[in-house]
Amino acid sequence: MMLMSGKASKINIAQMLMIFALTNGLIDHVIVNPMLLDASGRDAWITVIVTGAAFIVWCLLLTWMMRKSGQLKWQKWIADRTHPIVSWILILPVCAILYLIGATTVLHTVKWNTTNYLPDSPALVLVLTLVIICFFITVWGLRSIAITAGVLFPIVCALGVFVSVFNHSEKDYRLLTPILEHGWAPVADGILYAASGYIEVVFLLLLQHRLSEKIKMWQVLLYSLFIVGIMLGPIVGAITEFGPREAANQMTSPYEQWRLVKVGQYIEHVDFFSIFQWMSGACIRICIAVYLLTDVLKMTGNVRKWTTAIIMASYIFIGIIRTNDYSYYQWMYKVFLPSSLAILLVVTLTWMIITLFAKPFRKDEPQ
Repeated sequence: MMLMSGKASKINIAQMLMIFALTNGLIDHVIVNPMLLDASGRDAWITVIVTGAAFIVWCLLLTWMMRKSGQLKWQKWIADRTHPIVSWILILPVCAILYLIGATTVLHTVKWNTTNYLPDSPALVLVLTLVIICFFITVWGLRSIAITAGVLFPIVCALGVFVSVFNHSEKDYRLLTPILEHGWAPVADGILYAASGYIEVVFLLLLQHRLSEKIKMWQVLLYSLFIVGIMLGPIVGAITEFGPREAANQMTSPYEQWRLVKVGQYIEHVDFFSIFQWMSGACIRICIAVYLLTDVLKMTGNVRKWTTAIIMASYIFIGIIRTNDYSYYQWMYKVFLPSSLAILLVVTLTWMIITLFAKPFRKDEPQ
């Protein structure tokens, strides 16, 4: 089995950004979509742009943190600038978020599959298939995750362009207006959910020591613009194709947009492509969450492999939990996303303050 050390554990910038594009893409493109429409209604697209402007600045600040730390292992760098106990107090809540990201992704994926196109299939079969695939990709190492993401990402992007182009005739952009009909309050209500998707970019810090090259500001800037675009696209599509009220009532508006696609007079019902998109994002999201969790906790060899197996096994039990769709949505809407945003925001701001007063990385500093 592939060892995850040395050069085998290094990836380049393009690979890292494709991993995070799929990982962040699932939450930004799909998961927060109904919550944004629920909170902001017709003005959800304005919420995405307003929050996106702050997100771009946030990404540039993260790049500054990465460069000042010399892209060393983040927990160790923070420990050297403060105290090991301080570094672990800050990193352990992030580890909990990583575990829950994997767990909620498994549960959400199984619920979406059984609700939309496999209503009579046992949840256990779906969970086992997903978790086993994710387990092997994860234990084979970061390079395997990167290669998988590199294969899936271009196809997912092509399918996104496909659905947007062929649904153009279904869109009525007049439905985006009137702008700010009820003032800025709806926009403010939705910022929390847009930010909870954007904030996950902070996980770049946890992977920075696995990069084989120095990250550049323009690379992160392009990535941040891309992420804003993939959150904005399905929001605009939902409002212009279904109207703000109907869009807000849909649990997975991007999937409903696929059901409208018609190629010519004879080709339709191509929504099975959305399954590929969702499963691609879910697979990489689960894999990188578990990989980062074990990497941050400094696990190697068999310890990492068995810990990964235990985590994945716990996801199997979580994935077969019988929950009402609405109850799960409310838990995500009122508990998980606000809590994860608060935790990651506080931790990241603390890291920024430490970075501001820390001495920059020196080339002669041990890594």
